[in-house]
Amino acid sequence: MSFYTWSLLFTAIASAALGLFVYLEGRRKSTNITLALFSAGICVWCFGQFMGEAVGSREAVLFWTRVNIAAAILIPVFYLHFILAFVNQIRKSRAILSLSYLSASLLFVLDLTPWFVADVTPRLGYRFYPVPGIVYPIFALYLVLLFALGFSRLLRFVRISEGRTKNQAKYVFVASLIGFFGGGTAFFPVFNLNLPVVSHFALPIYLAITVYAIVKHKLLDINLVIREGLVYSVLTVLFAGFYALMILLANRFFQDLTRLNEFLTTTIVVFASVLVFQPLRNRIQEGVDRVFFRGNYYYQKTINDLSAENLKLYRNLLQADKLAALGTIAAGMAHEIKNPLASIKGLTQVLPENLSDAEFINKYSEIVPRQLDRINRIVEDLLAFGRPKELIMREAAVDRILEEVLRLVENQCLKSNVEIIREFYSVPPILADSERLSQAFMNMILNAVQAMPGGGKLLIGCKTSEDEIEVEISDSGKGIPENKLPNIFDPFFTTRETGNGMGLAVTYRIIKEHGGKIEVESELGAGTTFKVFLKKDLNHASL
Repeated sequence: MSFYTWSLLFTAIASAALGLFVYLEGRRKSTNITLALFSAGICVWCFGQFMGEAVGSREAVLFWTRVNIAAAILIPVFYLHFILAFVNQIRKSRAILSLSYLSASLLFVLDLTPWFVADVTPRLGYRFYPVPGIVYPIFALYLVLLFALGFSRLLRFVRISEGRTKNQAKYVFVASLIGFFGGGTAFFPVFNLNLPVVSHFALPIYLAITVYAIVKHKLLDINLVIREGLVYSVLTVLFAGFYALMILLANRFFQDLTRLNEFLTTTIVVFASVLVFQPLRNRIQEGVDRVFFRGNYYYQKTINDLSAENLKLYRNLLQADKLAALGTIAAGMAHEIKNPLASIKGLTQVLPENLSDAEFINKYSEIVPRQLDRINRIVEDLLAFGRPKELIMREAAVDRILEEVLRLVENQCLKSNVEIIREFYSVPPILADSERLSQAFMNMILNAVQAMPGGGKLLIGCKTSEDEIEVEISDSGKGIPENKLPNIFDPFFTTRETGNGMGLAVTYRIIKEHGGKIEVESELGAGTTFKVFLKKDLNHASL
């Protein structure tokens, strides 16, 4: 069999191994399950092509052709599902996914008929290749559309993500492009295109990039720690085999060339090989240390432990800060809740005396439900603000988030004689975690209100520029001393006697998590202005 045939078998086995490994590392995660299914599809597709090259009869080739095409039908829908899970857009794209699976099901059924593959025949140097039926062009269009949709979602995610997630997404994107365009060349002979077929080269490269992303960048949060002993054991076996083979070949060649006796020839070859291979072994060991360990292997467990502790402390900080903000606004909310309760109580007390008064009953029926709705809204706002959640990036309107936060502090501003000035301009929606942004804006607004104990003006602005959305929160309070401005975002740093110093530290972290930046300007006796800049690159309103 040819190199092309053996490469198909190798790719099938490697894809099966990758899919099984990914599934075992995350049996309940949709990303792992869908990538495992995608790998299984590639495995069956390659194995079907391998069997098509290995079997003899036309009927057997046609059978295995239908098998590999059945896998090719499922590969794009599994890929799209994986990408949507990877970029956390499955809920938004349920309709697209449902339509994709329905299309795949219809094509899967048609694959059993001559409408899809009419026959197999020698074509462009290949022993057998499919003769397309009337459905085959539709299948080709379906494949291109689904992969293109997956690429577009992944590319947008690459643009908005940061850090390790961005690196992971880049590797997935590059591997996807190589796998798609390489695998797509396998369809050239079907349409009588005399172009090179490189799928047997491209798919192993796709697999190698994916494995590298898992090992080096913890793709799908798979923390694969490569054991030093295992790496060197495998390399020692391979190197020893290569060393022995080279000695045997060199010994035979040198003996034929010099006509010396076997013992003397072997002695000379072994001595020469020691001189050559010892430096080579040292170079290989240095390369392994640099590629796999980089001096960090022995500290892997310590780093992981510290990262876990840091994450736990940060989550506790977020929750403590949120509870502190809740405590601050709870007193102001109490008054707002008492007003509708007083109205309901007063009407209920005189209800028995006015049961026959139609006008009173109408008034009662109108006021009580409205006041109950008002109480319910207040309680829901408080619960939504205080409920801890993981970071969830969704389409969000910044001006609406600011309005919701202002509604929570409105009563406190009235009690503190603080006038709220809104300067909202039309801004596009962005991809953000509304709960986290609410918390960040709440911290800055509460700081502004508390900086004006004797009353003042609170300006909340929101506008857009060419590449950014700017949010301005400005107060007319006492201001911050210039020597303290560089430290206001440090944890536990505060300028107030009763402050805990967490609010602005958490705010700064939240804005950075969204790829934005925050600036502050202040003058003693003239007030303080916070400016938050969020990139419009996050805008995905066109999705």
